Amino acid sequence: MRPAIFFAVLFVFATSSCTSLPKPTESIGKSSAYLDWGKNQPNAQDRARHTITGKRPFEWWYFDGHLDTGETFVGAFLHPSFTNGKPGVTFSLYSPDWKKRSILKSLQTEEMQSSTEDVDVTCPLGFVRRMDDNNYHVQWNMEGIVADLKFTMIAPGWMPAGTDGVNEDSLDFFWSVHQARNRIEGTITQDGQTRQVKGVGYADHNWGRKPLNEITRHWVWGRIFADEYTIIYADVDYIDPSIKSRPLYIARGDTIIVGAGSPTIRQWDFVTHPVLKRHYPRQISIDFAEGEVEAHLHIQFNSLVEDVDLLTTAELNPFSQWIARTFIARPTYFRVIARYNGNIIEHGKVTPLEGECLYEIMGFE
Repeated sequence: MRPAIFFAVLFVFATSSCTSLPKPTESIGKSSAYLDWGKNQPNAQDRARHTITGKRPFEWWYFDGHLDTGETFVGAFLHPSFTNGKPGVTFSLYSPDWKKRSILKSLQTEEMQSSTEDVDVTCPLGFVRRMDDNNYHVQWNMEGIVADLKFTMIAPGWMPAGTDGVNEDSLDFFWSVHQARNRIEGTITQDGQTRQVKGVGYADHNWGRKPLNEITRHWVWGRIFADEYTIIYADVDYIDPSIKSRPLYIARGDTIIVGAGSPTIRQWDFVTHPVLKRHYPRQISIDFAEGEVEAHLHIQFNSLVEDVDLLTTAELNPFSQWIARTFIARPTYFRVIARYNGNIIEHGKVTPLEGECLYEIMGFE
């Protein structure tokens, strides 16, 4: 085949390849029956590094927080990363106007140690230490930023469990909330200047047996801190159609009042990112009613603060990235700041809620 014809054929294949996805009109996740996923907190083995056998195991511990300075941070310890199979650390610090400084570093295998007894992660770029039942000490030390923070539990963690598609031994993907809502205090040192900070935050933990693009197509996940209520929700679109994963956690103060797998989560008003060519919803609704508790919430897009082509974090060369995103998949991550309003009803008492929240969209197609 002559070169001109070859490249013409390649161009047609590329522009019509499977990585071009139609924009959805809406997505509705709904269960036909109530799924009780319990109100148990994770135990030491749930919190610790797991001994995972599989095609390409991965694991990460995730933290985020909003500080009284107006700043927001997101950080994770990956052992190993789901993108490149290496240990790594991430830390992003957003200014009050959402300008971002983001750092992602990979490590050699021997540079990160994590316990299989309880959560205890140590590496040259920071650490995670569980001090007692209510407190974590977490530090990131990366490229001139040192965030040294104590997380004190306000709303308890959650280890959802059931026989209907959550944290079962036969699955390839697992998730637990270490502490659903935390009081944060500590210091952030940046460019040689140290400041005391306080705030509120969140901590969870994910692990799995094989590449995420072989487990799920995409998910939406979010959390809401609304006065005394803490709300966590997600809708995970598994490739295996028999697996349904739609967790909903609601706590009032330090008491879990909902631990379920059966909210109705509707996503609509999708837009297409002009560069990444992937879609995210600008509106989400959550509806749940069981027994004496109901939740009805509407979440509306305010601003997009994170848009990441995950292939750029996989340490592939530019040509390999192009091949992957053109012919195989274009994994992306979006983080959105939004407004919410709605109410929670307990035993007939209606509590109206409104404020600011965040949600994320992770895609692997």
